[in-house]
Amino acid sequence: MNKNNYSRSKLNSSRQNLFDASKLIGQMTLSTFGPFGLEKLTVNNYGDAFVLRDGNSILEKSELDHPVAKIMLDVSETMVKHAGDGTISAILLTSFLLEQARLNLEKGIHPNIIIDGYNKSLDFSLSLLDSLKFPIKSKSQWKNLVYSSLSSKFGKLESDKLSQLTINAISSIDPSLSDHKTINYVNILSHGGDSTLNSKLVDGIVFDGDPLSKSEHLPITDAKIAILSSPLAISNDGIKKEITIEDPNLLGEFKKTEKQILSDSIKPLIDAGINVLFSHKTIDDSLISKLDSLGILTVKRVPMKSLELIEKSTGCIITNNVKEISSNTVGHCSNLTSIKMYDKNWFVLDHGSNHKSNTILIRTETQRYSDLYEDILTRILSLIRVSLQNPYVVFGRGWFEFILSNQLRSFSVPIDGLQQLAVKSYSNAIELIPISLALNAGFNNIDLIVAIRNSQPSSDKYVCLDYMNRKLSYTKNPKIIESSYMKRQILITATEAANSILRINDVYHGKSK
Repeated sequence: MNKNNYSRSKLNSSRQNLFDASKLIGQMTLSTFGPFGLEKLTVNNYGDAFVLRDGNSILEKSELDHPVAKIMLDVSETMVKHAGDGTISAILLTSFLLEQARLNLEKGIHPNIIIDGYNKSLDFSLSLLDSLKFPIKSKSQWKNLVYSSLSSKFGKLESDKLSQLTINAISSIDPSLSDHKTINYVNILSHGGDSTLNSKLVDGIVFDGDPLSKSEHLPITDAKIAILSSPLAISNDGIKKEITIEDPNLLGEFKKTEKQILSDSIKPLIDAGINVLFSHKTIDDSLISKLDSLGILTVKRVPMKSLELIEKSTGCIITNNVKEISSNTVGHCSNLTSIKMYDKNWFVLDHGSNHKSNTILIRTETQRYSDLYEDILTRILSLIRVSLQNPYVVFGRGWFEFILSNQLRSFSVPIDGLQQLAVKSYSNAIELIPISLALNAGFNNIDLIVAIRNSQPSSDKYVCLDYMNRKLSYTKNPKIIESSYMKRQILITATEAANSILRINDVYHGKSK
């Protein structure tokens, strides 16, 4: 913006900077929005490259230092924590609300009037959402909910495959799809080198580790499991020791003492009666043969995520050192075996005494995409968790936003004073969400806006985006549904974030030390 524009602006330079930053962040995430959104390739300060599709990861990996960027990151993290999805929608709505507010501030409207109008609009929006939502009543609707979320990130075939696997994983543990705690027992594992369409569901917890024992121990049908989070060694105090024996007669005594120390170090394992030991860290070489001779399957460097799942499923307790292991910390499962997949041996633990578990094994074309897919599926599980607690949905593809935007315009008409402009601005910001989806899909901007205004969407008149024909559709599509709880969280989080930035009048930078 040139100097003349700044001189005509009613905003001080600090506020102008905040709004510019918000608009820039909105534009940065806009191109990734929806089923036709594009991916971002981000390279950090260390040269590591990341392929990203969700708003939270984009802001996180971009490592932006601007205060508005940090607020936007808080917005996306709030969505991940409370809803599992909807990060880009919340970021964009925050950006659109601030851009609309900027236009009103340029007209001389006080920020508090805009904030009051936004709060009034939020209350109306939440009431309308409650009147439009409907309950999930079937397994197919749960699949549609997952499919709708995945289709904004993957292709149609991949979304259909992964949504079916996800629902099968949950329903195999909880056929009624009613317990949100079931999500704790679904493991997500990704592996590169194949098409996503070849992903599959495996009964039990599938995990990787370095086996130190002979494979003849497997399979184990009555596994008594202990877990260590620290290294297992005769001495692990970090101090290097050196012993010099000058009298040859003392060598036998030394070996006897060493053998006694060795026996004492694994005595808690023997007393607890375990036959499987998982360690997150390493295990001393001097102990391996002894454990093997006792019939204890020993596996080191098991990922902590897998250990936590094993803990939940089998009832064992992760201990910090071997002295803490007792019969009270031992877990049980009826089947521990190994399978060979993709030129690699994997451990499979099934039928834990506490709870049944399973693993969704996602295949990706390259290993670089593995973390992206695993992160997205993990967030989908979070979305299902909150949806099981709040099993209500609304139709997708802009249906709710079109109705809300139209109703807000009608709601603003009887409002006296400048608050009416703020409510209309809120309506415009809401309408920009489905318009952004449409633009990424190749819709004509002008034709779309004219069609939306002429259609007059309402609860009795179904209107949504038809991506294939790039026009509005008036035919109900029950396959595309979205969590009403997620919509609620988007509205609340974005409005509160926009209001918090509107309250800022000036920015001061502290002196660096």
